[in-house]
Amino acid sequence: MAHLENMRYRKQPGAAVYEDSTVISGMSPTTPNTPATAVEDITSDDMMGPASDLGYSYEKKDLLMSSAVPQYSTTDRSGVRLNISKNQWLTLGAITVFAAYIRLWRLSNPANVVFDEVHFGKFAGKYINGTYFFDVHPPLAKMMFAAVGKVAGYDGIFDFKKIGLDYISAGVPYVAMRLMPALLGLAMVPISYITLAALGHAADACALGALLVTLENALLTQSRLILLDSALIFFTGATIMCWALFFTQSHKPFGNQWWAYLLLTGINMGNALSCKWVGLFLVATIGLWTVKDLWEKLGDLSITPAQYTKHFMARTFALMVVPVAVYLFWFKVHFAVLHRSGDGNAFMSPEFQNTLDGVSLGHTPRDIYYGSRIRIRHAATNAGYLHSHMSNYETGSKQQQVTLYGFRDDNNYWVITRTDADEQKALNSSNPTALEPIKNGDVVRLMHYKTFRRLHSHNVRPPVTTNDYQNEVSGYGWEGFKGDSNDHWRVQILEGDSHVPESKDRLMAIHSRFRLIHVNQRCALFSNRKKLPKWAHEQVEVTCMKSAKFPKTMWRIETNINDKIPADAPLAEYKRPGLIAKVLEATAVMWRVNNGLTKSHPYESRPHTWPWMRRGMSFWGEGNRGIYMLGTPILWWLSFIAISIFGAIQVVLFLRDCRGIHDRMMGVRERYTESVGLFFIGWILHWIPFFIMGRQLFLHHYLPALWLAVMGLVGTLDLFTRRISRRMRQVVMVGLLLVTVRMYFQYSHLAYGTPWSREGCQGSKWLKSWDYDCKRYAGAHEKPVASPDVGGSPLAIQAEDPPQAEHFDPLEHENKLNEPAPRIDHEKLVSNADKLNQEMKKAATTAQGADKDAPVVHDDEKDENFVGDDAAHDHPPTPQESHLKAPIPPLV
Repeated sequence: MAHLENMRYRKQPGAAVYEDSTVISGMSPTTPNTPATAVEDITSDDMMGPASDLGYSYEKKDLLMSSAVPQYSTTDRSGVRLNISKNQWLTLGAITVFAAYIRLWRLSNPANVVFDEVHFGKFAGKYINGTYFFDVHPPLAKMMFAAVGKVAGYDGIFDFKKIGLDYISAGVPYVAMRLMPALLGLAMVPISYITLAALGHAADACALGALLVTLENALLTQSRLILLDSALIFFTGATIMCWALFFTQSHKPFGNQWWAYLLLTGINMGNALSCKWVGLFLVATIGLWTVKDLWEKLGDLSITPAQYTKHFMARTFALMVVPVAVYLFWFKVHFAVLHRSGDGNAFMSPEFQNTLDGVSLGHTPRDIYYGSRIRIRHAATNAGYLHSHMSNYETGSKQQQVTLYGFRDDNNYWVITRTDADEQKALNSSNPTALEPIKNGDVVRLMHYKTFRRLHSHNVRPPVTTNDYQNEVSGYGWEGFKGDSNDHWRVQILEGDSHVPESKDRLMAIHSRFRLIHVNQRCALFSNRKKLPKWAHEQVEVTCMKSAKFPKTMWRIETNINDKIPADAPLAEYKRPGLIAKVLEATAVMWRVNNGLTKSHPYESRPHTWPWMRRGMSFWGEGNRGIYMLGTPILWWLSFIAISIFGAIQVVLFLRDCRGIHDRMMGVRERYTESVGLFFIGWILHWIPFFIMGRQLFLHHYLPALWLAVMGLVGTLDLFTRRISRRMRQVVMVGLLLVTVRMYFQYSHLAYGTPWSREGCQGSKWLKSWDYDCKRYAGAHEKPVASPDVGGSPLAIQAEDPPQAEHFDPLEHENKLNEPAPRIDHEKLVSNADKLNQEMKKAATTAQGADKDAPVVHDDEKDENFVGDDAAHDHPPTPQESHLKAPIPPLV
């Protein structure tokens, strides 16, 4: 123990004997009895001396922070006060000017659409035109691009359709639009400096951190294009900076600056969340640190219960209520701007669509009666309406197709009728023409309005979903044909409108959500957004599923037409949702679609490969130029090592604390925990959650965590080089900076898209997995050769390299499901309808005549376990379905 104590408090060469905790707090070791008030009046300029313009001097002042208070502890963070000297501000200004040159140089290159500018440029145009669209990300960053584009003169017409389109010939103000993320990336330089200063790091360390962020190639590449990540990283950095500044005001709780920094933390956190959902990881970071802070205050006996309650409520308001309010505010702006109907409608519910200009849904007679002509919408997927047309399946029964169709047209209409037995009863009643409402549990038939086929199912597999528990749904019959029991469906109302209680017992338009249960097969009419082949016009498949869960078997009637309904009958219409309901729906759809982005991509990567940068991402290429996002290797690797070391040290310290050995780490333990610890928690929470995601992931998802790791690296270097000589400390810091500068010049060709030599390119490939194309660049004695376009991204393919990335729309699959199929030329199909009917009647008559002496056996009704209603038992199934055996002539 004596040896350990000697190690903790040993005298440093040329330094006075003093307690480490006193030095950390900033007390002058040569004046141990100086009153606290006197020490606080000493400025950093007074104590730094002329030895270092960066604010670092060795020996007696080697542990001096830019603060001057008597003590620092884990429960009182007043030991760190922001006190940036004039020289430091000048240094920061010079670094920012240098960073502006680095970030803004040749921002106009290339003058072509690059990578995901395809999406976010297009979305900016949608905002300018006010047409509603859907994206998996929240709206703030996209609206920022739209605002800049509008001011710069972009009219929203250029569609950013594919990578490589020329901006200049189209007159797109792309430089102004790229300037916005570039300025946000530039702002990260002073943010990094101030954050480190607010956490108590020396001025030379703050300058180093700002310079490393300036020269980091991945951050540089991402900030020069119309992409969302610059806005996300900016608001992430601004949040961490304001949070660090908030703790510099711990000595003046509830003062103006204290409140300003706390509220700015919440506002920027809400902005980050409004750019990308990665902002949720930032919320978790600040939330966890808040819990830690409140826990420590709970053990501080100098804080009364009333004061503690005030602290708790202030943080709850600023860090929970404010971010949510900011998130809602930007969505309110989003909905206000996108007020016209657009291609994003199909993702949303009819209630949501009804809030858009140009959309009018509902406003139809409320009560559904037998004989009504209705349009039925699938409630779960919003993929369209129950639909049929004069085309047959090419598999299974080869009967008429029944699908979901996104357009509203006459082929979406069905006439709801009684079963044949119930129809006879109605005709024999005293008032056969009276309107009879449809009730929960009624057995009905649905006849297609245009083709006279009835909605039908049987024990035949569907064309796409071939599971044995799903049956094909088809249209069968012809005009005048009475049908059979495989046309019988039971109405099961699952939900009604609380404002119209009768809608739970009687079928009503819009208000009732119901299922259609096939009486014979005991399956439910179902759709799961799978598309049919081209021979079925790529419309959405409809099946009949046994033991199906409720959500995807729920339907709603949107339109109700019946000439017998009185003119003054009650009407039904979709309610217009409020802001909260719209945000919740949009968020739910974003979540569903995000989780569905599982399609493979040539440049996707998994989280375990990010810290060591196994590979980058190809953004663009043309001739002997290309943009490939690759970080600065030394920063990625050292920052990961620094963060990992922090975690290992904390484990060791915890174990030693448990054994009663309380290490001081040469007096830097508390500062190390509070400063690097914040970056460590943020890095963990911005990296680990990606491991549980099944969706596509890319290297740029790591960039917020990278910035936190670089800040942790600088903090670690600062604290652990304070006990070495000034010269050695400068060698370490300047050496890291020089290596970073060298790598900046080596890899900047990939960031700027400038010409390069083949030898330089090949020499830069430290890892074989870095798959940027070096053959596009000319060798020492060669002329540049243009590379062919590949999949929308003009990159050359080398035999030994993996395939270059084709442009891939992350919403391609979902858009394909939601976009309505091309309109069918129904006139051409209907022209053959009469001929088809005659041929089907003839085929059915021939088959029935051949089987008239056969026993009555229904080949797709194994009905020893069949349980139907009384009407079904009164009228047994019709003879064997001849339409399953008789050949059906193909439609022209």
